Amino acid sequence: MRHAALAGTVLLIGTVSAMGAAALIEDDPRDMIEIVVSADKLAECRETLAQVAAMPARHDNGTPLLLDWGQSDLPKVACVVGEA
Repeated sequence: MRHAALAGTVLLIGTVSAMGAAALIEDDPRDMIEIVVSADKLAECRETLAQVAAMPARHDNGTPLLLDWGQSDLPKVACVVGEA
């Protein structure tokens, strides 16, 4: 009985550690898509991104994601000023 409790504790600690490591990896700057626009188009770009973010996420086949699965895996998108 003690072995089962010990094994369960070890598995629990391992799971929590893995989740913590995944949270550190999640903020990878390569997960950011930057849309380069001119300064006069910046507000329009941000408004368009806000409209798209309000839409429900969909699978590749067009069906909506019923749960939040996969939405956190999507890259972040930002408008930045540059030479467009």
